Amino acid sequence: MPPLPRLPLIGNTLVVNEDSCNLGCAYCLTGRNNLTRGQALASVLDPPERDRYTPSSGLGRRIDRIAGRLRGHFDLPLLKVTGGEAFLVRGIMDFLEEQSAYHEVLVIQTNGVLISEEQLARLRSWGNAVLQISLDSHLHPGNSYRVRSRLLHRTVVEAVTRMLDSGLPVEVHCVLNDRSVVELDEFAAWLAGFATPPTLFPFPVRGTGSGPFKVRPEQVRHIEELAGRHRRYRHILPPLPYFDRLLDFCRRGGRAFRCHLPRLVVSTFSDGVITPCPNIWFTDVGNALARDADRSLAGLGTSGLYRELLAPSPRVDACHDCFTPWDTLSLYFEDEITLDQLCAAPTYAPPRVRELIRAAKATYRRGAGE
Repeated sequence: MPPLPRLPLIGNTLVVNEDSCNLGCAYCLTGRNNLTRGQALASVLDPPERDRYTPSSGLGRRIDRIAGRLRGHFDLPLLKVTGGEAFLVRGIMDFLEEQSAYHEVLVIQTNGVLISEEQLARLRSWGNAVLQISLDSHLHPGNSYRVRSRLLHRTVVEAVTRMLDSGLPVEVHCVLNDRSVVELDEFAAWLAGFATPPTLFPFPVRGTGSGPFKVRPEQVRHIEELAGRHRRYRHILPPLPYFDRLLDFCRRGGRAFRCHLPRLVVSTFSDGVITPCPNIWFTDVGNALARDADRSLAGLGTSGLYRELLAPSPRVDACHDCFTPWDTLSLYFEDEITLDQLCAAPTYAPPRVRELIRAAKATYRRGAGE
């Protein structure tokens, strides 16, 4: 069997200090965080252990080199920075500002608690920053797997409200679990009330320890009800086929459809590790800080692992349990949504991102991507 062709990558998801977070989501994929039941609100707003970014710090030298190496090798227009919680890193705004100048779009995933008004103004001044906010509900019961304390939840919602009022493009990532799903319609109504409403992406809780948190069969109706109100909320929701796939996933108890994400986006970590999928961190395909990094990058997409990840139906166990906001890319590749519908989300709106996605699909359709 011939090797797969060179990947038409559009972006890199850079995970900074994935085990460093100021919240304690019960279903966290890393299984590690800084917040325990006994910690006070002060620990969340000013955590005791915070890394520092400067061009000469250990972290700074690493992530500058990682981002630069990926950008230089693939000429990527999109960089997503996530964690952990990226704003735990002192000086991270300097790194983000530098990277914004190198990319058409800079996506920052955050819980928002540590972002100040001054930082929001600075982000806005760059003209290409997109915020992806992690929030399961504006009401405490639905968000209580993220934050156990009602007082802390109030602080989180106040921070999110600042971001939604900031004028920055915002996507809200809502993890659907047995608590948040019952508040889904109320959450959508709350978000729709903002002057510049965000895009809401609900997606199922996942991971090996997610069983106790999963949406129960009798609760799927709440997703069905929101899908039924799509016309009312269409200005804040992904296209309706996204909900068709989401409901299929929930009813089956897993994924049965193809994923195209690994052909478009790669993931890197602040220790240099490269993984072939931003959603699944189960294996690495090299290290961006290693001497042979260029060889590893040149080989992305050519291994048997990519055949498994890009198969017509899921072959890897972790893939069966995975459905995320990235799935709009797969919907476009499978002709279930249009390019205009895909690029209505701010992450994909920049012209060069849009054109690269269009060209990647054309190549795939010609048979080179099979």
